[in-house]
Amino acid sequence: MLLGFSDVVFSQECDLMLFGAVKDAQSGDLLPGASLKLIDSKQQVVTDIDGHYHFEKLCKGDYTLEITYIGFQTVKQKISITKNTELDILLKVDASLLNEVVVAEKKTIEAPVQTKSVLSGKDLELTKGASLGEALKKIPGLSSIQTGPSISKPAIHGMHSNRVLIYNAGVRQEGQQWGAEHAPEIDPLIADQIVVLKGASAVVYGSDAIAGVILVEPQELQYGKGFNGEANLIGGSNNGQALFNVKVENSSSKNPNWSWRAYLTSQIAGNAKAPNYYLANTGYQQLNGAIMLGYKNKGFGTEIYASSFNSKLGVFRGAQIGSTTDLQNAIDGLRPLPDADFGYSIGRPYQLVSHSIIKLKSFFESKGLGTFELQYSFQQNNREEYDQIRASTGKDYQLRFELSTHNLDFHLDHKIGDKISGKVGATGVFQQNFYDGRFLVPFFNSAASGFYVLEKYRANKFEIEAGLRYDYKYMIARLRENPNVSTSPEIRPEFNFSQFSASLGTNYQIGNAVLANFTFSKGWRPPSINELFSFGTHQGSGTFEIGDRNLVEESAFNFSAGLKKEQGKFTFDVNAYLNLIDNYIYLKPSNELILTSRGAYPTFNYVQVNARFAGVDFLSGVQVSNRFQLLGKYSTVRAYDRNTNAHLEFIPADKFGLDAVFNFESIGKFKKSTLDFGVSHTTRQDRVLQAQDYAATPAAYTLFSMDLSTNINLFKKSLGFSLTVQNLTNQVYRDYLNRFRYFADEQGRNFIFRTKIPF
Repeated sequence: MLLGFSDVVFSQECDLMLFGAVKDAQSGDLLPGASLKLIDSKQQVVTDIDGHYHFEKLCKGDYTLEITYIGFQTVKQKISITKNTELDILLKVDASLLNEVVVAEKKTIEAPVQTKSVLSGKDLELTKGASLGEALKKIPGLSSIQTGPSISKPAIHGMHSNRVLIYNAGVRQEGQQWGAEHAPEIDPLIADQIVVLKGASAVVYGSDAIAGVILVEPQELQYGKGFNGEANLIGGSNNGQALFNVKVENSSSKNPNWSWRAYLTSQIAGNAKAPNYYLANTGYQQLNGAIMLGYKNKGFGTEIYASSFNSKLGVFRGAQIGSTTDLQNAIDGLRPLPDADFGYSIGRPYQLVSHSIIKLKSFFESKGLGTFELQYSFQQNNREEYDQIRASTGKDYQLRFELSTHNLDFHLDHKIGDKISGKVGATGVFQQNFYDGRFLVPFFNSAASGFYVLEKYRANKFEIEAGLRYDYKYMIARLRENPNVSTSPEIRPEFNFSQFSASLGTNYQIGNAVLANFTFSKGWRPPSINELFSFGTHQGSGTFEIGDRNLVEESAFNFSAGLKKEQGKFTFDVNAYLNLIDNYIYLKPSNELILTSRGAYPTFNYVQVNARFAGVDFLSGVQVSNRFQLLGKYSTVRAYDRNTNAHLEFIPADKFGLDAVFNFESIGKFKKSTLDFGVSHTTRQDRVLQAQDYAATPAAYTLFSMDLSTNINLFKKSLGFSLTVQNLTNQVYRDYLNRFRYFADEQGRNFIFRTKIPF
């Protein structure tokens, strides 16, 4: 009995915790990714994204705690554990390791408590040369809506366009997302990391963020680090892609308060090739640039950012059909017309797109209140569409849009002790749209404002976050009662939309490695101008679209729960979600072919239903050995009309993926070499009936890929080289989310070569 009693006492005394935060001793900033080791117990943990750590199941006694972090002095500290103990650790910068600080790749994103995925480092490097929509396909739960091989826009859990907010260098991207073919005007080569927040995020980022938010984040400006830069050369075999990108930055040690960085990207591509034929008029050209200038000194800083995105996009000529009979024959056929060869020339139909951003941001740190930040941005989005026409009309273009947007954001980041932090802010947006040429959407002005508060409480292994926001939007349009009749009377319909958004999220640390997450959020979205008023041909997507002026705002209720383990030989990240969306708006096939003066097109109508989205995203990894790792991915989404129980159209099919990753030891001048063989299988979207669309959903398909990367030390520099092979077996297939799947196969095998040259 005495021995048994002693065992009970012993087990109770070995259930103690040591927890706290690791901070920069000078600035007080929390340090994520710091390594802590209890030498006596052989336990080791890493601080989470908020700089906090936890040790569990400790016995009473004396321990030696060792803390290491790149660029900071290593600390060894004796501690005595007699009860649950909270201990914050301050690290001092190690002057001898300042060069290591220069290579820090990314900043911490202070994001809401919700499911988050990050594309950075080597994973991001191996997407260079791809569009933003294509790059994000690496993340489970993300897909892309495509119109041919050159136009792709990201989708989260089957939702896209105005339900996915994109922040480009901290600016809410306001482009003309009027249809599947209007891809975001963003150069992903400016990004140091791309962060995806899945699920409704309306409290911080505003209405429209029903599906989630994508943050395209450049590297923070470096102060006092001198001059450096890099050049990227990229070539693709399938469409003859040639890309040149250069980044330069400078901050003199003599004047370390100032810093600047500049980017330039130029690329050209010709007709893409399906396994058995070329796709006519699918080339594109781009010229993009950006510059950042910053000043920082003693709790105050300001930054100017300016960018210009310019592209010429050919539109697949095989989707431009002269009669309804020919259109039906093209949908039923196996090979598109006209036949094409490889070439870089771009003829009608094509689009000229430009997008310019100017941003001014300033912050001020107040020890008593927190950090105040004020940001103003101006954007101008211009689009000219050159249709395939039978005769000259006296104008170069048939349709031109000009969308101007002013954004103002003010917020206060504050902390109350070490356990409470939050953000209080207000936003304002004013937009004007002008058009010239044939009608698609009208002139309009809109003004929107929002006010929000978000608070987070942390305690030991647990954190909870709650937020509330109110948004109001006013819009007035100007058009003729019959847009295609010039003598029709002019009307100016007005719209007023407003709703509250709310969120509640929790994180709980299970043991030392597993993080549990649960979120509930309520978001909303007003109908966009194209959903209300579209009436006309969209040659870019090969459709005739019809809006509905009686549409009302969407209301979304999102529930998600997940588990994540990022340490050890077995890691995983699994998330399940349920979205209930009242008055969900989408473009529905009407199963009617219409003949216009510009040809025949399938017709689509904007409709509203009460929808239910549910699914699972799964990512896992197994470290088989020091040199070999297996990665598995799976994503599924089900989307139903809650009234009819019919599955919604244009929702991605289930997708499975497996990667075998080999890491090689250094061989001579070759360093950090990696070989990745991947296979992905996409099932058939058999929940959508053939009667719901113009053609049956495509068959399932399996694709193989390969990534090979290495670094070579030459001239005291580490040059990066990589080779990616997409569709390794030259598989013939069609993807359900490509609007041109009615007419043509997807791209065939493609070799992509990349070289990165630092200087």
